[in-house]
Amino acid sequence: MITAAVLTAVLLGLTGTAHAIVNRRAAAAGPIVATAAPVAAATSAPTTAKSAPAAKAAATAAPRSGSAAVVAAEQSVNALDESSTTTQIGAAVLDRSTGQLEMGDDGGTPFYSASVVKLYTVVAILHRVETGDVTLTDDVTDEIQRALSRSDDEAMDALWSGFGGSDTVTQAIALANLTDSSPPDDPSQWGEARISARDVVRLYNYMLTSMSSDSRTMIMNGLLDAQDTGADGFDQAFGLLNPPRPTGVAAKQGWMWYGSDLYLHSTGALGPNQRFVVAILTKGPANQATQSALVTKAAQGVEAALAKA
Repeated sequence: MITAAVLTAVLLGLTGTAHAIVNRRAAAAGPIVATAAPVAAATSAPTTAKSAPAAKAAATAAPRSGSAAVVAAEQSVNALDESSTTTQIGAAVLDRSTGQLEMGDDGGTPFYSASVVKLYTVVAILHRVETGDVTLTDDVTDEIQRALSRSDDEAMDALWSGFGGSDTVTQAIALANLTDSSPPDDPSQWGEARISARDVVRLYNYMLTSMSSDSRTMIMNGLLDAQDTGADGFDQAFGLLNPPRPTGVAAKQGWMWYGSDLYLHSTGALGPNQRFVVAILTKGPANQATQSALVTKAAQGVEAALAKA
C-alpha cells in the first residue's frame, strides 16, 4: 500500500520506473530478494488497456435455489465493467450452498494482487501448521492477524520472508486448485502476484471447507476484524466494507498503485454461515475516490441481489 505522497510523485512524473513505485520494503524480504533478478515493469505488468470481453463462464447446472440471485449479482458487476471505458473489473460470485459459480467477462483475468495475496500466504502457512511442518509462535500469530485485519505490510513482509515468499503463493494455488494465479515475477514484490476473481472465491471456499477449524477460525477472526483504516492510513471502508457493512462480512481488501494504474480490490464472504463468496478486482486510472466509489457501487449491487436469495 503506497502513500499519497508517492502517488503524488508518480502523477508529477518525479519517480523512477513503475516497478520502483511499488517496491514494498524489498530490503525486509531478506534472502528472497536475491533468488531472482527483478523483471522490468514494462514486461511483467498485466495489460493496461481493458481486455476484450471473454466468453462468460456461466453455471451449466440446472436451476437451483438462489441461482437467479447469484446470476443477478454477477450481472450487476459485469454491467459496470462493460460500461466503464477506463476501469477493468473482474468479478466472481460463489454460492457455497450449491457450488454455483458465476463470473463476469473478466472473472478469469489475472490482476496484480496487491494485498489480497496476504490471504494466499496465510492459507499456506496455516496448512503447514496443520501438517506439523510449522509451529505457530505468538509473533507469527500476531503478524497473521495484523496482515489480515489491518492489511499491515510490515507484518506481511515478515511472513513473506519467514515462510518462503513466492512458495506460499505456489502452495496456495496447489491446495485450492487455482488456475489463473501465479507468484510475482520478482520474488521481493509480493503485491505483484497475479490473481483472478475466480481464483479468489475458490481460495475462500477452500479455506472455509477444507482447512481445520483452528486455521479457519484464525483466518476468519482476522477478516471479520477488518478495520476501516489500514495500517498505512488508507481508507479501506469501500466495497464490501463500505458502511453500513453487511452483517457478518469477512473481507480482505487490496490496494496498490503501479505507475499510472490503481489496483483496488474488495473480496470476502458474507451471508448466513458465509454462504456467499464475492471477489471484485479492479484496475483503473489512479483516482482513489472515483475507483473506491465504483467498487462500492459494484459491491452494493451484489449485496442487493444476494439479499433476494
